[in-house]
Amino acid sequence: MIYEPGGTCGPRVQLDYQLVVVLEGEARVDVDGRARRVAAGEVGLFRPGGREFFQLSLAQKTHHTWCAVHPAVVGRDLAEACGRAPAVVRVTRRFEQLMELGLGLPRDTGEHSPGLAEALGLAALHEYVFSATRQARGETEEPDALRRVLEWIGQAGEHAVDLPTLAAEACVSRAQLVKLFREHLGTTPIRFVWETRTRRGAQMLRETGLTVGEVAYRCGFQTPFHFSRWVKELFGVAPRALRAQAWRG
Repeated sequence: MIYEPGGTCGPRVQLDYQLVVVLEGEARVDVDGRARRVAAGEVGLFRPGGREFFQLSLAQKTHHTWCAVHPAVVGRDLAEACGRAPAVVRVTRRFEQLMELGLGLPRDTGEHSPGLAEALGLAALHEYVFSATRQARGETEEPDALRRVLEWIGQAGEHAVDLPTLAAEACVSRAQLVKLFREHLGTTPIRFVWETRTRRGAQMLRETGLTVGEVAYRCGFQTPFHFSRWVKELFGVAPRALRAQAWRG
């Protein structure tokens, strides 16, 4: 939705949990006599029952989008978390992705698969609360370089990997990559790779009948022994014992 300079919306009474994202311009909103501002790159949370009046930017067009979730599908814990959350937070990349998924749904989704739209709306609310908590603690969003390499690690499950390869995928130097991993994930890039592959292998052990060797090779380990050593380090037991525990229920 794009408003011309000086556009307004309301007054109205909010019926849903509504997340309003400002992409360009700004929104100054009166909610029950209290003022709040949602600037470009921010998202505001508006809860049911509030009387709202939106004054959009006087100087430029305001481009915004929104997501509404009916109170009936919002559980008590999430509703309480929304009540404690700040009125406005910075938009995260995860939130952008959830909004993109929601906006990409066919128009008849609500008719044929209402649960899908509801699930995305609830996920957006959870992300709002989660990002608000992180921002309050002073935690920063993962940089693009880190997101790129994490995505590559998730997709290149069986390929050989080393620090230069990871740095190239992230488009940063090796030293910068090590610093990013330590700051945001508390570990080193290579250790993160092996922990990720080990957890993927553990899932395959639990859910398939593949041999330990087959699982090891599919998860990028050079030998079953290498895989077994990591399984013991993370789970405290050998691969076969881990499988036996899962299959016994």
